[in-house]
Amino acid sequence: MKHLFLVLSLFSTLNVFSQNKKLLTQVPKTVPPGKKWVLEANKSMRVEIGSGMQTSGSFCNAMFFSNPGIVFNVNRGNLMAAESYGIIFNDAQAIPGTNKTVYAITPMSFIDKGFSTSQLAQVGAENVGSKKLVFLAGESVFIGNCLESLEVNEVAMTAQEIQSQQAQTGKAKKEESALLANFVIPVNTDHAVAPGTKPAIRDKGFQQIIFKSNAVLWKKPGKGMSADKSAWTITLNTKTFEIRSLNYTRTFQVTGAAYDEMSQSQKFELTDRENGQPFHVLISYSESQEEYSVILQTKDYKEEYQFQGVQLKEKSM
Repeated sequence: MKHLFLVLSLFSTLNVFSQNKKLLTQVPKTVPPGKKWVLEANKSMRVEIGSGMQTSGSFCNAMFFSNPGIVFNVNRGNLMAAESYGIIFNDAQAIPGTNKTVYAITPMSFIDKGFSTSQLAQVGAENVGSKKLVFLAGESVFIGNCLESLEVNEVAMTAQEIQSQQAQTGKAKKEESALLANFVIPVNTDHAVAPGTKPAIRDKGFQQIIFKSNAVLWKKPGKGMSADKSAWTITLNTKTFEIRSLNYTRTFQVTGAAYDEMSQSQKFELTDRENGQPFHVLISYSESQEEYSVILQTKDYKEEYQFQGVQLKEKSM
C-alpha cells in the first residue's frame, strides 16, 4: 500500500508539471481563460508544412531547408490585422510514419516584422529576435503562409499574470470607451463657422463604418498628385483604419479622435502598422454634395490620399 501511495503521488506530481499540447491551424483559435500558449527556444516542437514547400526553388522551400531554417507565420490577432512572427530553427527532422510534411524542429529564436536576414550574418541566429512567444488568455492565434499546423504548450497563467492582464484589460476598455465617445462624423457646412461652434452630427454610435470610393488623388513624398481611378473600400473601427483596392491594402491603428474646427471634420489619429509612422484621417459629410470627405495624411503632409465620390457602404452599431 505504501508503494502504491508513492506511485500515485509521483503520477500526480508529473501531471501537475506536464504541459498540454495544443494544435494551431490556419483557423484562428482563442486561448482559454486562465491559460497561456507558449513557444520556447531550444525545445523541440512539431510543425506541418504545406505540400508546396516540397517544391524546390519556392520561397518556402528555400527558407525552410536553409541553414538555419526559417518558417513563417505564427499570428496574434484578427485575420485582417495580425502581429506575425517567424521561427528560426535547426535540426529539422522528418517524423517517420507521416506524409513527409510533418517535421520536428528546435527553435533558436522567434522573429517579428523588424527582422532582416542580414542580421544572421552579423550576429547569428541565437542573438536575434526573442527566445519565447507567449499568447495569453483571450488572444486569438493562428498560423499561415508556409505552415499548415504547429504545436504549442498550454500552461496555466500565474496569479501575477492574471492580475496584470485584468489591469491591462480594464485600462484598454476605458480607453476604448473614451475613443468610442468620439466616434462621430460631423456635417461640414461648406462655409466658415465661428470658433467653438458645435457641428451637426451625421453618424454616431457606430462600432464600424465602411465607405466606398471610385477614385483617389494621392501624393507620395517628394512627388506631385497622381490619380488612381480604382474602386476603394475604406473601413474604420475602434481598432483599425484600412484602405483597400484590388491591388493595394494599407492598415493603420487608431489611437485617438477629436473634432477639428479648421476642416470641420472628425480627425482620427492613426499609426501605420507597418512602420509606426503617424497619420491622421479627416472625415466629414457634405450635405450639398451628398457625399463624404475622407482625406488621409501624414503629420508632415508629405503623403496624402484624397478619396473621391465617397459613399456609405455599411455601418455597424
